[in-house]
Formats: sequence, structure tokens, C-alpha cells
Amino acid sequence: MTLDTVHLHLTDYSVQAENSLTIEPSPYKASTGELVSDFHLYTDNEGRQVNGKKAHWNTPHFQLTFAPFTKSLEGVSCFVQFSVPKVHYGNNYYSVGEQGSEAVFKEIEKELWEGGVHTDISTCNITRLDTFKNIEPEENFNSYSPLFGLLKMRRGVDRQYPESFLLRNSQQQFCVYDKIAEMKKRQVDISPFPEKTMRFEHRCMNKQKVQNVFGFSSVESLFEGGYLTVKKRQVEEWKDSLFRYEVEEVMSLGSSVIEQELRYFREKYKRNWFDWFLKSNGTRYLAEVAGVEVVRMALQNIEAEKTMVWRAEKTLEQARRESDFVRQAESTNKTLGTLYLELKEKVLN
Repeated sequence: MTLDTVHLHLTDYSVQAENSLTIEPSPYKASTGELVSDFHLYTDNEGRQVNGKKAHWNTPHFQLTFAPFTKSLEGVSCFVQFSVPKVHYGNNYYSVGEQGSEAVFKEIEKELWEGGVHTDISTCNITRLDTFKNIEPEENFNSYSPLFGLLKMRRGVDRQYPESFLLRNSQQQFCVYDKIAEMKKRQVDISPFPEKTMRFEHRCMNKQKVQNVFGFSSVESLFEGGYLTVKKRQVEEWKDSLFRYEVEEVMSLGSSVIEQELRYFREKYKRNWFDWFLKSNGTRYLAEVAGVEVVRMALQNIEAEKTMVWRAEKTLEQARRESDFVRQAESTNKTLGTLYLELKEKVLN
């Protein structure tokens, strides 16, 4: 487990008159000229007060923002976000060790100074911390889809990675996705990388969660013993969230889910309920393997009636929601228990 995206709150900084910031002016009401969302963003080193809606500065390495923040005494706070492996390697595939990560933080501090934002990055608070681990699975990513569904992970709810599986609340997220497919989508040359890579990301979404999970929330603490704590705690977080079961428990859980599904169809459809069960799951399988969008495009090519296409699309979506239950993947002859044990060993070790 190693660092990925980091979001920092700058607690002690100064802005030079000559800087790289872009100011978004405050919108105003056309009838009166009254400013809307007008904030004092900062005062530069020459005493000039700068107002506006927000200020930002985006580079290939980081995104810096001055914006209103309700928890700030000043009303406006400065945040910087960056990906540790992307800054270090130019891509975010490979992990970075502690020394390399510390060098990345120093590089960000240097670039901020060069752009007119002076700060000591060790004084920053960590307001989001993402960690990740890549594994090389034995099967294709879709072979594990039923397993993730069984573990209550939802697909299609992560905007950045819509094909990923996500387990989340307001404080943290556990995300699993096909890293190679994600890089293909971004048109990254994948020839240097393994044929198959599954990525496991854990995201602590605010300062309090970072503090609760790792026992600290400052950059200074991260590089004074905290880095090893992060690696240790991440294994425990994944174990507690997804990998707390034994193989026998996974199979039992799968059986109970199927039983619940069967009872649902028997109560809802009464006569011929098992036929409806098979029909619904066949529809869901089509939606999962081909995708709703692909099926819709195919229907549009052969069916002129838009209403029919719309109904078919809704049927697929409903079936996928209604019948998202465990089944053995057709692309592998391995049981769910075998797939689960493989992931558990690779992620936790």
C-alpha cells in the first residue's frame, strides 16, 4: 500500500504580487450591479487585497485553489492537490516509497514558491489521503464482478471510473477497478505495463477521517514515522471492509443471496416465478457483459421506434438493479471462494 492522491490545506502561506494565480471575478446582478459570491481571497506581499469568486493555478503536477471554506476563520482557504506517483514517475501506475514521496512533497513546495505562493509544506494539514495497491489477477476483471457485487460494492457510481466497484460513505471510499482499461481510456501507452492489473484504492475524504484512521493529519507527522503507519493501517482497513470473511463464509453468503432472490421472485410473480427469475437474470447478464449503452446503440441501428428503444433500455437497467445477485462468472471455471481467496492473499500480503 502506498500514497496516491493527496489533498492539503495550507495553514501558513504568503502570496507574492507576481504570481501564477488566475482570479475568477465575482458574478454580479445585471439589474443592480450587486456582486454575488465576492470574497477576499488574499492580500499579497505588497498589501494589495485581491477579491473574487475564487483563485486557482493548475499545472501538470498540482491543482491549487483559493476558495470559500466554511470551517476557516478567514472564510477563504488555500488547498493544493496532487498525485504522488504521477509527480514522481509521470504516471500514477507505480508505487513510490517514503523517500520518493517526501521528495515529491518538497518538489511541490518548490514549484509553489516559484509561482509566488510561499509556504512550508510540512505545516500543511492533510484533508484527503488516497492509498493504493496494484495486483496482477489471474482472471479478467469481469470474472470478479459477481464477487464484488456479493460484497455489497456498487458499480457505476464513481464518476471518474464508472466501470469500477465502489464501497463508500461520506468519510471514506474503497474502490476497485481495471487499471489497464482505465489507462486505455485515457489513451496511455500500456505496452510497458502488465497485461492485467487490478487496482485497490482507499480514500480518506476529510481531515477528521485521516486523523481517525492513521492517528495524525499533518504532513510533518507523515514523514516522522507516519508513513509506516499508513502502510500498516491500509492493510487493516481492507481486511475490515472487504476481506474479513473466510472462504466458507463467502460461499454461505452467496447461497443466502440466491435464496433471497428466489424468494423475491416467488412472492412477486407467483405462477411461473422461476421463468421470470431466469428471464430477469438473463437480461441483467446482457446489461453487464455488453453494457446498457452498447445494447441501446445496437437497437437504434435496427429499430426506428424510439419508444421501443427507450423501453428496452429501461428494462435492462431495471433488471440489472433488481437481479444483482451472485453467480459464477462464465469466463472462468473458478468458484467465488477461489476468486475471493486469491484477492485476499494478494491485497493483504
